[in-house]
Amino acid sequence: MQSLNIEPERPKNPYGPGGRHSQDTSFISAKMYFVICLALFTMMGIIKMAMPVDDINDEWAKKGGASGGWGAEHNHPVSDNGSGGSVNPPKQNSPPAQTYYPLKSQSSNIDQGLNDKEFRSDDLMNALAPIVALPAQPRSEYKMYQDAANFVPEDLLYDTNTPHGKAFDFILNRDKRKLSGDDKHLFQRFVLTLIFYAMGGTDENDPKEHHTSSYARGGWESDSVHFLTGLHECHWVKKSLEDHFWGILSIESESDQRVGVTKCNNDMEVIELRLADLNLVGFLPEEIKWLSTLESLDMQNNHLAGPVPSALGDLDELRYLSLDGNNFSGSIPDVFTGLTNLERVYLNFNEFNGVMPSSLCYLREEGVLEDLWSDCGGYPITCTCCTVCCDMVAECDEMASQQGGSD
Repeated sequence: MQSLNIEPERPKNPYGPGGRHSQDTSFISAKMYFVICLALFTMMGIIKMAMPVDDINDEWAKKGGASGGWGAEHNHPVSDNGSGGSVNPPKQNSPPAQTYYPLKSQSSNIDQGLNDKEFRSDDLMNALAPIVALPAQPRSEYKMYQDAANFVPEDLLYDTNTPHGKAFDFILNRDKRKLSGDDKHLFQRFVLTLIFYAMGGTDENDPKEHHTSSYARGGWESDSVHFLTGLHECHWVKKSLEDHFWGILSIESESDQRVGVTKCNNDMEVIELRLADLNLVGFLPEEIKWLSTLESLDMQNNHLAGPVPSALGDLDELRYLSLDGNNFSGSIPDVFTGLTNLERVYLNFNEFNGVMPSSLCYLREEGVLEDLWSDCGGYPITCTCCTVCCDMVAECDEMASQQGGSD
């Protein structure tokens, strides 16, 4: 007996032999592939943005521009024949030419920097060489120039073994103000820097300097009076610790206790320079005359030596001159006739010899010079016009016959 198949016929699977589950799996795989591709594309974008700018520029420069864009493979090469940028068709059977744009490489930057430095060096040299003068005394660092038949200021300024060379090196290489050769304050800044080095100064910011205690070797350090800073030289000034201490104890302290450039005029020109009691060694350079507005020069109680520069006679505005308590020697130069503003001069406690210059006695007779101190206590200075005579050690006596000057 034939059996009856009562099980209904199942419809065919429209999704094929894999069934619905297989189709779902394929769909999911496609989504995963899309997500992975999207993630990779995003990562490539992030990596490209993180690349150094120079690397990106190098890559895109070959493709048409440092900022991206189409390269030569998408453009016709441009002919630079002066025809206004005419477009030429690409040659047959030849690869498309690549357009390269010049990039500023590190070597070109270095070359440009060297050229700029050389230009500035020449600019400063042309400005400063005419004012350079050799010291009057035979110092070892200047011996080769004093023995030369023809003195070349440029050689001296490039010699960093000399105070002149050190001053020029500072102005050229380390000075943060970067003055040009036509700056009206260049002479002033150079002369103050020269004074610093000529008197045993040590720049704490100069890597070539061997730093030791200034009190052990004599001289001074740049931070002791704020010299050689990036500020204008009218701010090269500092209140000394000793004067600050006694100023606190004093009920009345009207005197200026600062050291350095203690006063400038409205044109930022130095009129007062006080470098007293700083343990200075060395000499006073002839270039002091270029501080033409100077009214007060105080160098007392140091260890300065050599002759007094005759250039002091060019300081027409000078009113106060204090060189006492040093080791200056030789005769006092007779150069003061034109200093009709000079009121006080202190030359005592030095090693001068000879006769007091007639130019200073003339100012005394004219009633211009009120005080004139020297070591005229019998030896070694002969002076008939001094107000006070000292003995080169400690004792000073007022000369009664000279108290009123000329009647």
